[in-house]
Amino acid sequence: MLHRHLFKRYFIVSLLFIIGVLIGFFLLWEINTTFRIKNVEAFGVTTEERKTILVLFNGMSTLTFHQTIVKDAIQSRYPAIIIKDSHIQFPNTLILVVEKEKPEVYLKTDHGYLALSKTGVILKKERSSDTPFPFITFYQPILHLEYQVGQNIGFSAIIRAIQFVSILKAEGYQVETVAIDSVDMIACKTRGFEVVFSQTRPIDLQAHEVKQIIRQIKVGALRIGRLDLRFDKPVVQLPQK
Repeated sequence: MLHRHLFKRYFIVSLLFIIGVLIGFFLLWEINTTFRIKNVEAFGVTTEERKTILVLFNGMSTLTFHQTIVKDAIQSRYPAIIIKDSHIQFPNTLILVVEKEKPEVYLKTDHGYLALSKTGVILKKERSSDTPFPFITFYQPILHLEYQVGQNIGFSAIIRAIQFVSILKAEGYQVETVAIDSVDMIACKTRGFEVVFSQTRPIDLQAHEVKQIIRQIKVGALRIGRLDLRFDKPVVQLPQK
């Protein structure tokens, strides 16, 4: 009788333990399945971009979500997308608010062009004969197939050209074309005039000289056709009649 009583007692305890373990495993499995990204709501992207972002994060645990991981993964795939906000709507939806960085310039290649950011990062590649502006032509051949989205263009002359475009834009002049014809000549053509910058002179000095000349243009004290900043003093050419 005592053995039967002990058997019955330990059997019930063992059964309850096994049931508890099974319930625990079931709850862990349910939590693991439920709290994983299955949907993405992204404001400011195309449908195709949203689908790709979902593929990137599909199945990621929402309980271990980290904004930095999301930001790095998206910008490595889409360098033009800037993450303004990212958070989880529990149990399984990733919410993104983004804005897209607009290209600062377009660099001509042998089969189209590369859209570049302010820092020279390739935002997109296009096989096209179109010439969006500001459009840069470079004295060295740029092979379309050698560059990928997200890569930095790597030429200091092109980076400087982007900076000069930004300087003129800040003064209210939209650059249409940029010709980098030699190791010390970056010619930016606007609808009003052309500015020839130097690659070797300090950028801050050239920016100051441009601002001084433009200030005179805006008050009507000067009209120019071409401004050359490659020398110690700016060389101003009058408009052709």
